[in-house]
Amino acid sequence: MTSKLLKGLEKGLKFLKNRIKSRKDAITAKLARKEKVSSDDEAWLDNEGNTVDEERVVDALKRANTPDRVLDEMNAADKEVVKKLRELGGDVPKVVGNRRKRGNYGKVLPVKPKAPAVDSDAEVDGPPLEPDGKMQNATLQQRITILNWYHANGKNQSATERHFQRVPKYRNIRFNQPLLSKWLKNEEKWRQEYENSTQHERSSKRAKQTEHPDVTEMMDLWVTKACNEGVQLTGEILREKWRDFEKLAGIPEDERLKLSNGWLDSLKKRLGLKKWKRHGESGSANPEVVAKERERVRQLLRESGYAWRDIFNMDETGLFYAMVPDTGISNAQRGGLKGKKVRLTYVFTVNADGTEKHRPLIIGKAKQPRAFRKKTAAQLGFLYRNNAKAWMTSEIYQKWLRDWDAELRQANRKVLLLQDNFSGHIPPSDLRNIRVENFEANLTSHVQPLDQGIIRCFKAHYRAVYIRRAVDRYDEGVTPTNIYDIDQLQAMRLADAAWKEVDATSIKNCWKKAGILPDTHSTPFQPTVPISALISSNTVIEGVVHAEKELNDALDQLQSTGVLHQKNRMNIEFLLNSPEENINIDLATDQDIFDAVMEAREAQEHLDINGGDDDEEPISTRPSPSDVRKAVTTITDFLIESDDPYARKLEGLLQGLRRDLQLTETRSLKATRVTDYFSRI
Repeated sequence: MTSKLLKGLEKGLKFLKNRIKSRKDAITAKLARKEKVSSDDEAWLDNEGNTVDEERVVDALKRANTPDRVLDEMNAADKEVVKKLRELGGDVPKVVGNRRKRGNYGKVLPVKPKAPAVDSDAEVDGPPLEPDGKMQNATLQQRITILNWYHANGKNQSATERHFQRVPKYRNIRFNQPLLSKWLKNEEKWRQEYENSTQHERSSKRAKQTEHPDVTEMMDLWVTKACNEGVQLTGEILREKWRDFEKLAGIPEDERLKLSNGWLDSLKKRLGLKKWKRHGESGSANPEVVAKERERVRQLLRESGYAWRDIFNMDETGLFYAMVPDTGISNAQRGGLKGKKVRLTYVFTVNADGTEKHRPLIIGKAKQPRAFRKKTAAQLGFLYRNNAKAWMTSEIYQKWLRDWDAELRQANRKVLLLQDNFSGHIPPSDLRNIRVENFEANLTSHVQPLDQGIIRCFKAHYRAVYIRRAVDRYDEGVTPTNIYDIDQLQAMRLADAAWKEVDATSIKNCWKKAGILPDTHSTPFQPTVPISALISSNTVIEGVVHAEKELNDALDQLQSTGVLHQKNRMNIEFLLNSPEENINIDLATDQDIFDAVMEAREAQEHLDINGGDDDEEPISTRPSPSDVRKAVTTITDFLIESDDPYARKLEGLLQGLRRDLQLTETRSLKATRVTDYFSRI
């Protein structure tokens, strides 16, 4: 490359910077004053007003020992940058239009044989098919298909390789006999993963390894927090924040990302920041504003034409699963004298006629809690995700939504999802069977069905069973200071049971109370009060009242043991509506986010040694099959004299458990040989 050409590129870059300087300075000044900029200015700043790619290309050519080679090896996008700078620098004339290529007029072109259908599963005759595109790793669905064929056709690895090399659908899949041998070693794990995964997960390619995953997680958490605080995110702000986290993480300068426009587009797409607009902040929730919002949603539902069974509401709530009902102990916890609160985020989804309530999405801090005993959450029957703060982020939300959308496509069903405008609720742009609509800000406590008693009902059931468990532990001789101890898996089991207690009638009545369904009328608007205070009124949420009564009874039972003193008894309103639990995003600084991510990463590095990446020891040891059989016998003997239909049903379930235990033990027995009865001399 001649120095003349390089000078031309530098001249073009200088010209470009001068051309955009005045507008860029004006927009940057607005942002510095925290003034709002228009969407056009924001788009301009991220595209025409951004010279990151141009500077990177020029810098790469200036530093290269062999710039001609670097230029030749550039991708198409970078070559376009070079062309653009040369034109701006006056090095080459602009090309107007395209020259037409000389046609092959009069020539007889050879006719290519028709290739087999790309999506065909059938084997074709002849030699192995050559790839006709980019090679890809097999999806989980494809691996299971190959393994199934292997087992059904003589378990011959070479024959399996030959077969799939002749299947058009697999011509671009990386697969051979040595790879199949490795797959067979992981077959059990993959089949478990297959059984517990959605159709979308089964057909997805393995996620590409993220560069600087720690910084990526920090960025995800920060963006969620910033959106929640109403910060207007431009490309420059996102780049600057990424650089801040790179510095905090101690990433060497030569390993830091260039943060090109392509990187920015990818980040925005992953976080859903391109097109989604949140509703502006609303004023105070007076009766007129609430009534107006209810009518707006009713009109939306009328026009959309969705049946009630296809209208859903989703919302999340925090759950401090080990929060004790004793204010004395609770205050000691706040002072650091005993333990700490551990939070899980629960995401609930229900439909308008009460016929569907989804399995909750649970978000925790630990990737592999010790209480899971090296099993995955899917193996334990949970839909579980994690990040360093246990927050709902747009990445977790979008994966959940895409998985559901894939299931709906399989079922040929379309639904409408109503949600609040929390910053983590940014729907992806590629949804096909889910339409997402937001409630107006600050009104969800009045118009969102889940906030009309469904979440409260869940928490009442959970607190009641948690307190009864504490009473049982006290009766078993556990010291009063330890009766509230519970690990994450035990808490998730209790929460699962609590969610099952929320019945269809309660869900349907909460939708009616919200007053957003067409041709329904809500209860008159009134300030939020404890549900227990409405027992004597004509309320539509009897299920919540019943759950609260159970909680009151459990507190009475705990108090009767003498462990809980009347003056320290926590009131129900705080137990079910704790301000801390209702905060989806805490006031975390950049340093807090960095510390949380690095602490989580360090714990994950020692996961195998510690049996998990949290500091919570499992509360109890796993009973042996023999212990369980004895317990089954004890309970069965107790039920013999009972004439209760429930006792008969439980008896049948216990007999089934006994049979399963016997089968498991039989399979684990090894056949003995005659020589086993003789000692070796």
